[in-house]
Amino acid sequence: MVPNIDFLASIPEGQAIQYVSKKRDIPCHVLFLAAAGKASSNKLPADERLLMMNFAKAACDTQNPDILWQIAHVESMFKIRIVNIEGKQVLTGNDAKKFLLKGLPKNKNVDIGPLQINWKANGSKWEYEPIKYLNGEFSVDFLSNKILKTYVKTCGDKWINCYHSYNKDRGLGYRNKIELSGRKLRNILVTYL
Repeated sequence: MVPNIDFLASIPEGQAIQYVSKKRDIPCHVLFLAAAGKASSNKLPADERLLMMNFAKAACDTQNPDILWQIAHVESMFKIRIVNIEGKQVLTGNDAKKFLLKGLPKNKNVDIGPLQINWKANGSKWEYEPIKYLNGEFSVDFLSNKILKTYVKTCGDKWINCYHSYNKDRGLGYRNKIELSGRKLRNILVTYL
């Protein structure tokens, strides 16, 4: 008997991947990747699969791998080497890398990496080169240990809204996308039970 999707709703927030991983004895990062493959119709770039595995492992080492899956799903469709330049141009792979190696002014509005960390709002405030944000492991650590602490202090349980925008309507729209992604994740995960 396949459990109902409502069953996964009873699992603590952010723990659905870990729960299914333990229940089925599948390593968390493997399940993370399998769900990403299903969500993206297996269109994960071949040259980024190892990078994606490292990202998945880093996400699974956090308390909430689900939210990292959801953000990567919404922001980059699980591409690791990706930049979005001022919402007008998206570069992937080596093109993204070349763009970042040129350097960025602190006020440049560029989203970087699988979690699309905004350079102007977050990245430039620290002493890291823009290219670091293309590293999935680094992005997970940076979001978990730098960005999240700030947004939880200023926005409380609406931190995900603030991650996208301090504008109330845009933040709420983003939260809705993240919640839809969470439902998609749980719908995928229930097929493994």
